[in-house]
Formats: sequence, C-alpha cells, structure tokens
Amino acid sequence: MTTARSAKAYGKYGWAILFVFWALHLVLSARDFFPSLQDLCLACVPGAQTPIQTVTGLTWSQVVSSNPRVASFLGSTLVDDGISGVGLAVFGMVVSVTSYRKGEKWAWYVSWSMPIGILAAQVNLYALTGSIMVIYLAAIFTIVSVLALLLPLRQFFPRKSPR
Repeated sequence: MTTARSAKAYGKYGWAILFVFWALHLVLSARDFFPSLQDLCLACVPGAQTPIQTVTGLTWSQVVSSNPRVASFLGSTLVDDGISGVGLAVFGMVVSVTSYRKGEKWAWYVSWSMPIGILAAQVNLYALTGSIMVIYLAAIFTIVSVLALLLPLRQFFPRKSPR
C-alpha cells in the first residue's frame, strides 16, 4: 500500500506564484485598452519612454494631434494586443488555480508559456526601447516563474518507487 506524500512547503505554492504573475499580466494587458494611458506611464517613471514614443519620437497625445489616422491604427493595434493578453491571462489564472494546483502534467507543460512569453515580450520591448531596465525585469520575472515551475516538480513527476 502506498501513502501519498504531502508536497514540501516550498513546492506547495508554485501555483500561487503563477497565479499572481498571470493576474499582473491581466492588469498590464487591460492597460492596452486605453492608449491614452501611454502618456501617464511617462509621468510615473522619469526619463522613461513608451515603445510608441521610441518608435515615433512623439508622445501618444502628440501622435493623436499630428496624425489621427496613424493614432487610430496604433490604438486599434493596442486594443487587439490587450484582448489577446487579457484572454491569455484569464486562461493562465484558471489553469494555475485548478489543474496546476492539482498537479496535472499537462498544466505544468502549458504553464511554461509564462517564462517563455515573458522573455519573448521583454526581448521585443528591449529591441524597441533599448532600456536595460527591461532586461532586469525580464530576468527577475523569468527566474521567479521558472522557480514556480521547478519547485513543485515532484508533484507532477513523482519518483518511481522500487519494487
């Protein structure tokens, strides 16, 4: 008769870390629904530039006033990105709180989209902005999300007991 081992404390809450990261992704993606908030972000971080400002050399409000058609296109692109991001975040939150928490293998594999997605998005953002801060944030979020995947590894892939 085999007895079920309880997960160690450090591996027990990997799902919660992933859930929090997906919730953060949800908030950051929802921000894309409001392109005018791009200028607000500049006020929060002195010297920061949004990707739109880096590419065009203009703030969002300047793009809107100088070329409304381009602003409309960029705004619809941001909204499309927001829709995709919110959908992915909701999916990630549901997977992390249900199947990942239960230890289902497919959820572990799907959850690798978090660190891979962080790296892809941040490398793209770095290519646009050249900001080294993006690399620091990418490293921190990637390391923490990989730890959230690796710490509960035995929950997903238990050792085979010798016969």
